[in-house]
Amino acid sequence: MNRESMVDQLHRGICTVVFEKKDGSMREMHCTLHPDRLPERQQLTEVSPTPPNPDTVRVFDTDLQEWRSFRVDSVNKFSTPQLLI
Repeated sequence: MNRESMVDQLHRGICTVVFEKKDGSMREMHCTLHPDRLPERQQLTEVSPTPPNPDTVRVFDTDLQEWRSFRVDSVNKFSTPQLLI
C-alpha cells in the first residue's frame, strides 16, 4: 500500500498499523486522521511548521492519545477494522 492510500484510509477511520521501529522492534499502533477523533485544538486544518516528509505519515495514536509517525517503507501490515464514515 502506498502513502496516499494509507492517508486516505486514515481519514476514514481508525487503522491498525504494524511497523518496524528504528531500533528494529515491531510495533502495532491504532491510529487515525479522522477529524472527529483528533484533539479539538489540533484539527487537520492547522498549518504545520515544517513541510510533510513524503517518507513518513504523521498520525494520532488513539491508544496513547498522542501524535506519532511511522515510515511508509517500514509498514508490515495496514488494516482498517473500524470505519467511521
